[in-house]
Amino acid sequence: MQHLSLDALRAFVSVYELQSYTAAGKQLGRSQPAISLQVQRLEEQLGVALIQRSGGRILLTYAGTELLDSARQILNLNDQILVRFTEPTLSGRVRLGIPSEFASKLLPQVVGQFAQAYPNVTLAVTSALSKDLLTSDESAFDLIIALTEPGSAQQRQAGLMQLKQEALVWAGPVGFDVLDQEPLSLVLAPDGCIYRRRALRVLKQQNTPVRITYTNADFSGLTAALESGLGITVLAQSTVPDHLQRLQHGLLPALGDVSVVLQVVDTENAAAQQLAQFIRERI
Repeated sequence: MQHLSLDALRAFVSVYELQSYTAAGKQLGRSQPAISLQVQRLEEQLGVALIQRSGGRILLTYAGTELLDSARQILNLNDQILVRFTEPTLSGRVRLGIPSEFASKLLPQVVGQFAQAYPNVTLAVTSALSKDLLTSDESAFDLIIALTEPGSAQQRQAGLMQLKQEALVWAGPVGFDVLDQEPLSLVLAPDGCIYRRRALRVLKQQNTPVRITYTNADFSGLTAALESGLGITVLAQSTVPDHLQRLQHGLLPALGDVSVVLQVVDTENAAAQQLAQFIRERI
């Protein structure tokens, strides 16, 4: 009987979740060609295509969608067994602060895996703008994931570790036509949001007239406004929901990258330290 490779399954899941073969390779300690080969061999073994590219995004085929949840379950069970027999029992409470778009799109799998691996650890997750997370009272969080400008003084702040750099992209509802917008309608988070600041800056540089039609700090509120056709927004590439699309048009300028950083606020909290390591290995 044939057996599926755990490494190949992990490569497949990581490529989709990170939206990048290169990022998946860095996360798993493999080269980009090695990751591509693992996914290719998995497709050959199953006899189906699992991944396809569209509009700069990595999408799953019908077969890939069917495989994804099962692959995650297999990997989670593997990780739980390893933790159970190779690591001491961990308990405690971790207060995690993260931007809402990462809470909605990228981290449910990571936090869910951690919760299953360490059932005696209580997680309290709070979503807020990165600005507010990084300037919060130190007693509010044990661990913070946030976004900063690459190379900024804030990023060089003691205790901030860069997890990765993430491309910013324009996102909007399926069928949105940039040419129909004069001025360009924007759906944005409040002042202080790094996405808002970047969008307004690049559009001002190319003299594109804009109007902000909707403002909300909550990610679900923003996506609801986008689906209602109120405009477009800026998101980290890996956090664009499946029901929205990445927009690429000559009228929309390049947005550059942001840094995803991690801060362990309470260095004496063993559970927070373990969650930080868990996140670093998977993002």
